[in-house]
Amino acid sequence: MPYRPSTTHWRAICPALIAFFLAATGCLRDVELANAPALVHCAGDGEPCSGDDLCCSGTCAGGACGHAACLAEGATCLRPEDCCSYLCQQDSRGQLSCASDLGCASLGLSCSRAGACCGLGCDTSGTCGGSLCAPSGTSCAVPSDCCGGRCDKGKCAAPGPECFVAGETCAKADDCCGGQCGSISEGTAGCLLVSGCRVAGETCGNATDCCAGLCQVGPNGAANCKALPGCKIIFERCAAAKDCCSGACGPDGRCQGVGGCFDKDERCQSNDDCCSGTCRSVPEGVLRCADVKGCKATGMECKNASDCCESAAVCNANHLCQVAGACRKAGRPCALATDCCSSICAPSILGKLACRDACAPVGARCTGLGDCCSGSCGGFPARCLPVPSQLSKR
Repeated sequence: MPYRPSTTHWRAICPALIAFFLAATGCLRDVELANAPALVHCAGDGEPCSGDDLCCSGTCAGGACGHAACLAEGATCLRPEDCCSYLCQQDSRGQLSCASDLGCASLGLSCSRAGACCGLGCDTSGTCGGSLCAPSGTSCAVPSDCCGGRCDKGKCAAPGPECFVAGETCAKADDCCGGQCGSISEGTAGCLLVSGCRVAGETCGNATDCCAGLCQVGPNGAANCKALPGCKIIFERCAAAKDCCSGACGPDGRCQGVGGCFDKDERCQSNDDCCSGTCRSVPEGVLRCADVKGCKATGMECKNASDCCESAAVCNANHLCQVAGACRKAGRPCALATDCCSSICAPSILGKLACRDACAPVGARCTGLGDCCSGSCGGFPARCLPVPSQLSKR
């Protein structure tokens, strides 16, 4: 008579099987990296091409990549490649338009609040320009007169308790949401508008304005960017490396990407972005990289080598699991910048991470400033951007 395991038997071995499969799941990404074919990165302007999809600009003409027909700031767009800045996002009217590489609108463009304009002035016709926004406690006629975006009984309402928004008077850098206090007019020190996405506390018009993808109306009636719970994501303000999900706080006081896959809690767009291989929705309505139970995949935080799934892995100086061995050449799949001989691990044209042979041109996908020849990586999903301009004073 054949042997049939009893219910008691299955109850005894099931926990062990479950534990095995959970541990194996953490290793799947490492196996994929080792066995995947060589990957191709997009080509920069002037480089040879055989199709639009091979160019960072999305345009291959006459056998070479180019971006000559790109659209200027304020023009209607459908995708980042349409814009000279490679930034296509919602404007004050809720329509997709090309944005400045500074993350703010230039003189003459439409606005609904002072903080939308590089010069911190939005006139009564809804156009960037005119007088500098008014700080809290001073006279106003409409919300756009005020730096904080709220006019209450003829006076600009005080900003939230966390920090002062751009344009508000300040005594020191820590007073300001952006962490910069400087001259905004003759004899007046005010909070400066920092480039790129808006950090937590700054005014916003919609979610795409904010680094965390959260723009919410607060108790005072004004809309401000909100921080995600837990560690600080890339581009948010930080005081120390331990504040950041990436473990890197830049000299400008903002969290930086370190190149390669994102560890737990960083914002993501697809599973390929995450060291864990899982990008999931969180209660705040955005996508963040998930943690995993059991052993840690390459690129994830560790305390010692035994935490890592891969048998050949070490826990490196940055406390991240890394597979030991020779550096990888261009086109080979990677998880960390340190996997690559070039120290650049960036998304390929398929969105999967691979070693580049050199820094990435403008328009290429990036995971950190070090990926880009321009030294500027921004937007969401992030791309190598043109060298940032200087903020105008008006």
